[in-house]
Amino acid sequence: MPIHPENRKRYPPDWKLRRRFVCFVRARGRCEWCGAEHGQPHPLTGSRVVLTTAHIFDHRPEAAGLLNLAALCQRCHNRHDAPMRAANRRKRAKP
Repeated sequence: MPIHPENRKRYPPDWKLRRRFVCFVRARGRCEWCGAEHGQPHPLTGSRVVLTTAHIFDHRPEAAGLLNLAALCQRCHNRHDAPMRAANRRKRAKP
């Protein structure tokens, strides 16, 4: 997921290094939840897999400890974030 410009300063200065470590060293280029391989067709969707780094337990950008991060394919990342995005939409819709 791209970092929104207004949140960029909330991420640690070494974010790119952490992201690369999680995706390509720890996860060895595969989604940690479904095993889809970066750059290859996704086994379920057929779309090209691009690994992303997801905040699992604490969604705040400042919570960038390695135990809170996971290398996920787009499908797993979107499914993980869907409840949070729906709750945010509901909050914004209330008058």
